[in-house]
Order: sequence, then C-alpha cells, then structure tokens
Amino acid sequence: MRNKKSLLKITYTAIFTAIILLATSLIKFSTGLGEGYIHLGDCFVYLSACILPFPYCLVAGALGGALADILSGYAIWAIPTMLIKMLNAVPFALVCRKYKSNKILSKYTVLMTIISGMITILGYFVAECILYSVASATLSLLGNTIQAVASGIIFVIIAKATDKINLKSKISKGV
Repeated sequence: MRNKKSLLKITYTAIFTAIILLATSLIKFSTGLGEGYIHLGDCFVYLSACILPFPYCLVAGALGGALADILSGYAIWAIPTMLIKMLNAVPFALVCRKYKSNKILSKYTVLMTIISGMITILGYFVAECILYSVASATLSLLGNTIQAVASGIIFVIIAKATDKINLKSKISKGV
C-alpha cells in the first residue's frame, strides 16, 4: 500500500507539473507591456499546493514553471522561476495543512493569493535586478503586478469549479 501511495504522489506531481507547464507556456495573453503576459500557470501552482502533499507541490510548481521558461526560450529565467514558484506554493501548502478541508476555496486561500502575488512581484523584481538592472526590474513591476492579480482571480474561479466536483477529496484519498 505504501508503494502505491508513493506512486500516486509522484504521478499527481507529474500531472500538475505538466498542467503548470502547459498553462504557463500555451495559455497566455499579452499585457501590452513589452514582453509581459498573463498566463494561467500560477493559479495551477496555487491549486497544486492546496491538493498535493508537501513537498510534492513545491516540485510541481518549480519544475512546471522552469520547464515553461526553458521551452519558451527564456532559459535564463529557469532557476529564478523554480525558486519563486516554490515560494508561491508555500503559503497555500501551509494554510491548507493547518485548516484541513475538502474544499480548496476559502477565505484563507483567497488571502494566500495576495501573499503569493507579492512573492511573485518581489521575486521577479530581485531576479531581474540581478540578471539585468534595477531600471529594467522597475519597468517590469506593473506587468508582474498584473500577472499576480490575474493569477489570484483565475485561481478563485478554478478553485470554485474544482470544489464543485470535489477534486481535492478525490485526489487526497489516494495520496
């Protein structure tokens, strides 16, 4: 039974990794601010953190985001993205473990979209300061803020939909 649970955790982690990769690299909308775009990947990082056990949710977010960067031609961002996506998952993982529920959407997870959004904005600001310059990072703040807000809104919509089909309880039984 233990091997089956381990295999299920790895399988669900791989599935969420693939979903995050695809939602980041394929489903995106331009913000009209240079190369900035809104993607659905972050909301699936949040979702995976609400469903998968710790540290599996960190792996899904890190690998899904980094692979999206690499496959989209932005390999220079892979390592910062890995770190940022892991940090994005932490607030959701912590709150979902503390307030055990079969539901994903709660006042706590909505609050975590704000905290995780701030992690995204600050994380990419620091990364861009290191990779390019403070001026470049400052110019990217608006686009990263738009991405963070959009991710929070989309997460709420997807969380509400997945709660209607009891996705968390269905997956959690196996892992």
